[in-house]
Amino acid sequence: MTDRSPLETIQSLYEAFAAGDEATLRELLAPDVEWNQCAGFPGGAQRHGADDVLDSILRGNKTTWVGFAAPVERFVADGDTVVALGAYAGTHSETGLAMRSVFAHVYRVAGGRVVHFDQVADTWPMVAAARGEGLGA
Repeated sequence: MTDRSPLETIQSLYEAFAAGDEATLRELLAPDVEWNQCAGFPGGAQRHGADDVLDSILRGNKTTWVGFAAPVERFVADGDTVVALGAYAGTHSETGLAMRSVFAHVYRVAGGRVVHFDQVADTWPMVAAARGEGLGA
């Protein structure tokens, strides 16, 4: 249990992802977190548990994208639900093409930990960069 608000929990989550701070991420993710990436997201799937999320998301982005980032432009909080609006950015490690892909992330927080995540994203810029079709960043 923590005194962190749901908004503070999610803000800390983005800071930890950006820093690659796995220890803090483990504190912020519930052991049985449900993590749903949208259809069409490269490497996306439904993930179950903190280990699955960290293995696929944290490590996967580092190998596929150079300089991968997910800066948030705005947070919207309502009770235990927090929405983060922003855009992914990075350069594909094989094609060398940059992308910028807008997203909305919807989180549910309980006891200071993320228990549920749903992703909505414009996946086409990521797919195009991976295919070598380059839409520009």
